[in-house]
Parts: sequence; structure tokens; C-alpha cells
Amino acid sequence: MSDASRLIADFFLHPGFPLVVLWWLAFVGIGILFLPLTQRLFRGFCDGGYLFSRVIGLLLSSYIVWLLSSLGLANLSRTTVILALICGGAANWLLPGALTNARDLFRNQRREILIQEYLFLAALLAWAMLRSMKPEINGIEKFLNLGYVNAVLRAESMPPADMWMAGAAVNYYYFGHFFTACMCVLTGIPAEIAYNLMLPSLFAFGFSLSYALVSGLLRRIDPKAVKRAMAGGLLAAFLLALGGNLHPFVYGVALPSLKRAGLYAGEVQGYWYPKARSFIGHQPPTDDKTIHEFPFYSFVIADLHAHVLDTPASLLFIGAGASLLMASEVSTSVGALSVRIPYREAVAGVLLGVTWMTNSWNYPIYLLVLFGAALVAAIRRHGFARRALLETLLAGGVLALVSQAAIVPYMRNFVFMTEGVHRVMATSPLWQLAILWGYQAFFALCFALFFAVAAKGYLRERDPAQGALSALLQRTPAPDIVALGMFAAGCILVLIPEVVYVKDIYRAEYHRANTMFKMAYQAALFFALASGYAAARIAGVAPTLWRRILVLVFALVAAMPMTYGWWALPGFYGTRPPAPENYQWLDGLAFLSSGDREMIRWFQRNVSGQPAILEAEGDSYTQHGRISMATGLPTVLGWYGHAWSMRGSPAEPQKRRTAVRRIYESGDPGAVRGLLEEYDIRYIVVGALEREKFKNIKESVLEGMGEVVFRHPDGSVIIEVHSSESKEEIEP
Repeated sequence: MSDASRLIADFFLHPGFPLVVLWWLAFVGIGILFLPLTQRLFRGFCDGGYLFSRVIGLLLSSYIVWLLSSLGLANLSRTTVILALICGGAANWLLPGALTNARDLFRNQRREILIQEYLFLAALLAWAMLRSMKPEINGIEKFLNLGYVNAVLRAESMPPADMWMAGAAVNYYYFGHFFTACMCVLTGIPAEIAYNLMLPSLFAFGFSLSYALVSGLLRRIDPKAVKRAMAGGLLAAFLLALGGNLHPFVYGVALPSLKRAGLYAGEVQGYWYPKARSFIGHQPPTDDKTIHEFPFYSFVIADLHAHVLDTPASLLFIGAGASLLMASEVSTSVGALSVRIPYREAVAGVLLGVTWMTNSWNYPIYLLVLFGAALVAAIRRHGFARRALLETLLAGGVLALVSQAAIVPYMRNFVFMTEGVHRVMATSPLWQLAILWGYQAFFALCFALFFAVAAKGYLRERDPAQGALSALLQRTPAPDIVALGMFAAGCILVLIPEVVYVKDIYRAEYHRANTMFKMAYQAALFFALASGYAAARIAGVAPTLWRRILVLVFALVAAMPMTYGWWALPGFYGTRPPAPENYQWLDGLAFLSSGDREMIRWFQRNVSGQPAILEAEGDSYTQHGRISMATGLPTVLGWYGHAWSMRGSPAEPQKRRTAVRRIYESGDPGAVRGLLEEYDIRYIVVGALEREKFKNIKESVLEGMGEVVFRHPDGSVIIEVHSSESKEEIEP
């Protein structure tokens, strides 16, 4: 049996594989429940937004549960999640014409739905299999992300307790971790496995939603050109989910090839995949360090971080904006309906609120995207008339008001750590921007030329009394306007960190790193979608000979960013191709020592609620805070640097760091007792990490604070702290 066959067999025949199937079926069921609403929001697409219904369903049902929990009306439980889904599904299927519309969709678009389902499932299984080669939730910020999921699962109400700062609530965009926890509760899958299923789900959404969106735009141009639509959709899917920028091609392919040919005299080093994400300010080194992340890198390193968790919602808003434009061609009655009952804008407003709580950087971006789509749609219906302006203002007002109302409970407990918008201290060299955004600029230029030629025809055909801009907006096919808008949005997002940045806690050398990070990630989405559309659209109208030439050129250009996977996958997962002996399944905590795993299991079995514990604190990106991360039980201090960044000041983390060391190393029982009571500590953990961290640990003093309730053969112990009052009662 070949290595690939062994790997596939190990994955599909593993006793836990039914959990993967259950996870997929949960998404299918959620999508079916919220399909009628999605069909109304995506009425411009022939597939009715079939796959997007899963995103809408997950976000809206999770929001219902979150709102109930935030108001103290219910906790996060399977009963609450199921009731939210049932109520949401009932509201959907009671919409007028819901059953008829769904029946027509499955009858008329059966082939397209099966293709999309296959792409989603294939992507989910492929990435889950890849995660099974290196499932450990360890390194970079994985501890942080699983910790938030477990903190949510432990919480009796929202916001959850901060697992790395006992006594405080989470001060972060945690809603993505909340809907991950909802999936855990719904399916009954432990968080350490669900983590490694949510990551493949995000990859599957990125791949399949890109296909659905771009193929839907192309089918609107020519419903009969199915193969062309599929080709454009697949190109967009590969560019978004499996593509990078031109950095790997330039530094991993072109320069080494020129060096071997004797045409390049510079130094050539072995390619290391993170360099594509940290290029400006790093290669060569300067005092302007930046980050320009893209989806494929995020999927590879497997951090369940806020910007990654919000990827499906980003694609949802792009699709909703596109649908709004395409629906403007269907019927002029849509405008009148939106004035009377702006329910689409209200639903979109709630989803925007969810995005704020998942990754607030995306909120203004997609508020403007939907507002812009509403404006263009209104102009296409009514021209530059007062009615178009009123419709747009109504839509924008509803979006803004509903979205802000949706986050009121969240904002009661959230404190911003930013200090306003400022002018940048440095800008990017053009040659580096060309490497990062070169292939996108190529497709944008090609589409601009294509549109310029088409625009001449639109203007020649217009009524002499009609303005040029009004004629272009009304005569240009809606999908072309969507593509132009996506290219424009990508360009604006690239330019923003060249002009201004949002000031945070990072020093001047990294002053615009976070701003560029968040802007570049969204720009990568827009550019990938628009490039896939542009390639298929331009090739589709070219004469036969030119079509073949264009297809070849477009394929060669698209292949350049696709080279990233050659280094990224083995760079992170270790081998090329994957070796079956590295197979580990999907348990993200299996890497922990036996003592740590058993302590975690003891806490999970014996402790309810969120009493404070004490374990070794440490620097970011280490294994400190591993018990609180894996259980959701808050410790006095976890990662020092992250506690600082979440609170905006090092004062409290530094105070706690000193207190933790004093508890473990002080020989004064009275001082130890006072600190235990100050932080209301219920359990003390003493394992190999604590003994390594605190060389002068006083275990006898610690055990004197209470009772040893767990002891492992490796020496790991858990001490349940007795309060001073209970100790006095026992001693007599």
C-alpha cells in the first residue's frame, strides 16, 4: 500500500471518523434550516445562496444563544442551541413561499447544489486529513484561541471569564470562539477535536463560497456557459484558499533559477514560507516592520484567530452586496419593498453586529461594501434621482442602527485598546508592493482595459439626455460592476496603511503592522474573487485564437501565487509528501505530558463553573497557561504579553506575575494565604512546568494550604485550597 493510501485509510477508518461526518451533517442541517431567508438575501444568484445559508444559520442562531446568555436568560447548552436553531428554522420556513422556492431550487439547480456540496465536503475532509498529521494545539497563538473556546464553554453567562486573568472578563473579539463553542455543544465533540474541525471548516468555506460566488456571477452573464462559470469559480477558489502572493515565486523559483543560469549574482537562500507574510520591513530589515497576511497562510499555521474565523462572514457580505446589485435587474419592485419593510437590511445589520464581535476591523469595511452596493443598486433602478438617495440613506441607516443595537450587550464589557487614527511614519517601497500585489494588479489592469472597451459601447447606446455615469451604471452588467467594486475595494485596502494607521500598544517599529495585517487580509479576499471572475469573463468574450492565448497567459500568472503551497505545507507539517507514520488523528491536546493530560481530565470531571486556579505564568507562545487553556478555568495570569495587550497596560500583569512567584516560592504561609484569598484561588497546580519555572518552589507550604485531591505518578499534583475560615473549623 502506498503512503498516500495508508494515510487515507488511517483517516477514514479511524474510530473517530464518524465525528467528522457528524460535524459536516450539522452544517448541512443548519443550512437547510436557514435556506428560505438566504434565498431572499441571495435572490440575484441562481443557486439561492445555498452554501451561504450555513454561514447565516450559524451566525444568527449563535447570536440568539449569545444574546440570551448576555442577558442572563439562558446559558450555553445543547438545549439552548437546539431551541435557537428550531426557532430560527421555524421563522425561516414560515416565510411566504418558502417551501415552493426551496422545492424549485432543488429541482432546477440540483446539479449546481451537488457540485457545491462536493467541493465543501472534499475541502473539509482534505484539510481535516492534513490537520491529522499535526493536530497539536501548540505554538503561535493556538493556546489563546482554544482557551477562549473553553472559557466560553465554561461560562454561565457572557462575557466569559478571562482564562488568563482570573476575576476579569474576556476583553477580545470572542464571538468566533463562541460559535465554535456552539458547534461543540451541538455535536457533543470535545473542544480539542472541534478546534481541528473548525479550521478545516473555515478552509472549506473559503474554497466553496469563493467558487459559489464567482461562478454565480459568471452564470448571470451567460447562463449557458456553465463550464466557463465553473472554471472562473474554481480559479477564484484556488487563488483565495490555496494561493499566496508573488513572494514565493520570486524568491523560491525565479531568483534561484536565474542564479543557476548565471544571470543573477545576488545571494539566494532556501525559501521559508513565513517570509511571504512578513516581507516589508524584514527583507531587507528596516524600522518599518509590517504584516501582510493572506488566507492560505492562516489556514496553514492553524490559529483559530479572529480574522480567520470571520472569513466566511466576509465572503457572505461580498455575496450579499453582489446579490443586491444583481437583484436590481430582476424587478423594480424591490426598491419599493425595501422602503416599506427593510428586512434584508435589518438581517444584514445583525450580521454586521456579529462581525463587529468577531473581528471589529471588518465592520467598517463591510458596512461600506453594503452601503455602496445599496447606492449603486438604487441608481440602477432610479438614476440620480431623489428616490435613489432616500433608498440608500434608509438602507445605510438601518444597517448602522441595527448593527449597533445588536452589540450593545457586548460593548458594556469591552474596552478598546487603540488610540485613534494617525498618519503613517513610513511607506512601502513600490517594488515590494509589486511583489505582494503584482498578480492582482495584472488581473485588475486586464479587467480595466476590458471594461474601458465595453464602456465605449455602453456610452454610444445611451440616451443623449442621460449622463455618462448614470448610463454606465445602468447599462453595465451587474456582475461586471461587482468585479470592478471588488478590485477597487482591494486597491483601497492596500493603500490605507500607506496613508494612515490605527495606533495600538506596539512600538514605532511596528506602528502600522496591525493595520496593514487586517487591511491586507481583506484585500486578498477581494482580489482573489475579482481575479477569478476577470479571467473567465475576458476569455469568454475573446475570439477563439485570442481565447486560447489568454487562457494560457492567465493560467501562467495564476500559477505564480499557487507555488506557495510547495513550501508552506511541508514547512509547517514537516514532510513532502506527508508520511503516514506522522499520522496522529485530531486530538489537539495529545501532545501534552501524561501528568498534564490527567490533571486536565480531573478538572473536567470534577470541577464545574469557573473557580480560579493557579499555575505557572509565562511569556507568549509558550506552554505556560496550559491547564487554564485546556479547561477554561481562569488562572491568576497566563501569557504576560497577551494580558498586557488585552488590558492596555503592563501594570496589572506585572503585579500578578510577582504574586504568582511569591505564592510558589514564599516560605511564609501567612503571605501565601493572603495572596490566595486576594485572587480567590480554589486550586493550585504543581507539575513539571511549575517546578521548572520556580526553582525555589515550596511544595510543603502549598500543600499546607489545603488538600491534595489529585496526584499523578510523575509527581503532578492538584491542591484544593481551604479557606482560612474552613481551616479554623477543621483544626479544633
